[in-house]
Amino acid sequence: MLNLNIPTIVWEVINFLILTGLLYFLLFKPVQRRVNQRAKEKQQQKEELNRQLAQVEDLRNELDERLENVDEQVEDILSEARERMKEIRRSTVDNARQEAEQILKAASLEAVQLQEKAVKDHMDEVLDVIREVSQRVIRETATDKVHDQLVQDLNDRIWQLGSGEMDQVEAIRRSLDERSPTVFVESARPLKDGQVKELRETLSALIDQEVDLETETEPELISGLRVRVGDTLINSTLAAKLDKILDRASESIREKMNHV
Repeated sequence: MLNLNIPTIVWEVINFLILTGLLYFLLFKPVQRRVNQRAKEKQQQKEELNRQLAQVEDLRNELDERLENVDEQVEDILSEARERMKEIRRSTVDNARQEAEQILKAASLEAVQLQEKAVKDHMDEVLDVIREVSQRVIRETATDKVHDQLVQDLNDRIWQLGSGEMDQVEAIRRSLDERSPTVFVESARPLKDGQVKELRETLSALIDQEVDLETETEPELISGLRVRVGDTLINSTLAAKLDKILDRASESIREKMNHV
């Protein structure tokens, strides 16, 4: 018959229970707690990883969407660049055309001015030649009779001053105040004694006192006299008449040129 020691068995059971409790609280529970903590951490890491994967997926989707639109964006940029280049090209061409037109206008104006200057210079040369030739021809063809007539015309002109142009006569007399009554006479040809006498008498009557004449021969006058009385110059020469004719012709030609 099995001999059982009940107290011993009970004590062993109690010891076993105590040992089991100690192992549970001291070993199993901390291990379980660490396992749970580790599982919680793994769950958090998994959730974080899932969150990051979701973000990566969102980024990938956004990138795919951008890549899908990149061709359109590139085409828009290229189209805008082409339009800009066209605008720049049109602006450059317009500016170049305007500048070319301004250069052509300036060149045309300069050409016209040069042409006008050349014509005027040529015209002046022509007039000088005409003047020289005319003087030579008239000098060779003018007779003593023509000269004498011009001398007489000057005497008549002085008498006309004394009879109807007293304002000018008074101006001549005032210009001779405090001066010696000397009249300077330039003649194209030597004066005859009678011409000198008549001219002195005429001038003495004009200024109301006796005058002295200083005469000088100037062949360039062609025919006639040039007389200076005080500040007044009386010119009755073919050279002066020829100069007036040529001056009027020159003015007429210049006016016609300005209206071309």
